[in-house]
Amino acid sequence: MKINRLMTRNVRTCRAEDTLADAARVMWEADLGALPVVDAEQRVLAVITDRDLAMACLFSGEPLASRKVSEAMSRKLVTVLEDDDVGTLEDVMRASQVHRVPVVNGVGQLRGIITLNDLAHHRPGRLAGEGVSPEEVAGTLAVIANPRPAQPPAQAASA
Repeated sequence: MKINRLMTRNVRTCRAEDTLADAARVMWEADLGALPVVDAEQRVLAVITDRDLAMACLFSGEPLASRKVSEAMSRKLVTVLEDDDVGTLEDVMRASQVHRVPVVNGVGQLRGIITLNDLAHHRPGRLAGEGVSPEEVAGTLAVIANPRPAQPPAQAASA
């Protein structure tokens, strides 16, 4: 099954020059845990998560309104293409230990986002026998949920 069958197309985003308070407000209002960070041409530069916001605030001691998204966004960007198969998505999620992956076109422009929840909610048989088995979703979640190596606070604050 192709990712474009499962992805969310209307995606809330932010810009690298926005404040962390702006990003937090969008996340709160839309009940989201992450936002793709895009440039003026809608190319995905990074993703910022609610955890990134919390850690940036904790380690800097500064209010979110005084810091930019570019200071806290993840430097490790993973994406998938709209025409990739779900298996490719699962491989990316497992290798990168992420729950959400921006979906882009061939030049990196945002086309959607796909999450582990999207996989979990798509039961086999819903689309003419296609789907993701509960075992596949559970396997992906198990790998994503493995603890990552700890980073000292100084590295985490600059990441």
